[in-house]
Amino acid sequence: MLVGCTLAILAGAMQGAFPLPMKYTTGWKWENTWCIFALWGFVILPWLLAFMTVPNLFNVYTSASWKTIAAITFFGAGWGIGTICFGIGVSTVGLALGFALTIGMTGALGTLVPMIVFHADAFQTSGGLTILGGVVLMLIGVCICAVAGKWKENALLTSGNNEKGDKHSGSFYKGLIICIISGVASPMLNFAFVFGEEIVSNAKAAGTSPAHASNPIWCWTMSSAFVITAIYCLYLMSRDRGWDRYVLEGTGRYWGLTFSMGALWSGSIALYGMGLSKLGPLAASIGWPILMITSIVIGNLCGIVTGEWKGAGRKPLITMITGLVILAIAICIIGMGNA
Repeated sequence: MLVGCTLAILAGAMQGAFPLPMKYTTGWKWENTWCIFALWGFVILPWLLAFMTVPNLFNVYTSASWKTIAAITFFGAGWGIGTICFGIGVSTVGLALGFALTIGMTGALGTLVPMIVFHADAFQTSGGLTILGGVVLMLIGVCICAVAGKWKENALLTSGNNEKGDKHSGSFYKGLIICIISGVASPMLNFAFVFGEEIVSNAKAAGTSPAHASNPIWCWTMSSAFVITAIYCLYLMSRDRGWDRYVLEGTGRYWGLTFSMGALWSGSIALYGMGLSKLGPLAASIGWPILMITSIVIGNLCGIVTGEWKGAGRKPLITMITGLVILAIAICIIGMGNA
């Protein structure tokens, strides 16, 4: 239990920190950076690790039923759509509200759906009710963080530091809908692990250690997401010949920065899969909220360290710290529920 929770927390920390290098790729647009990051993090590194840790990798897939392959492909593509919608949503309604809404729905659905489908009887036990209470507390913490983020935006707008200004109401509601779609689609990454159990069994039968048996699932799922991501990024670049930015002078180091993003991201998924193997029969319901909560905490801490809250005032920052403390308590409650 301790090892599994620790791995899930480390995975969340890496996931929360992976966007940080994007702050230093200012010579590229979002689609340039995101496309190369996805190539590293969704394709190259996951398949490299899978080939290194899973004997007879292709036999693991050919031995699985077509329903299982179709499921992880579908969930991978759906998760890819979720990440794209997240990027659009936060650019419309702002990072605070968009991030809170998307992650809140992702954490809740990613935790509750596996329990409802596979362990519905757990809700009749004290452990299941404790997990449910942890999920509720998680949503409360996310809401507090959202309020703090909104206060920060208002403070920056009042002081003249917010370059975007007010959003039109039509665009605002459009952004809310897109964030909701992202919140519904993003838990599909967790569903791929849950519904791909046959592939995990095949990998173990082929001699793969339990800690790495989930690698075939996530490298296939990530590749499905990359197809969706690449199509969208290439579409954006086709409108202004954005691929020319890849050869701009002074952007050579950007390739290293996107590699670090891919390494943090793919490493977080690998650690998450290893953590699931240690967390018992409710692994997906325990590991997923821990991953989400820790990523929120680290992501916000990275924002604080890099000056995103500079000039926002004392009240929004204290409110954000309060929300982060509540999220940390939620992690402990969910772990207690499993224990």
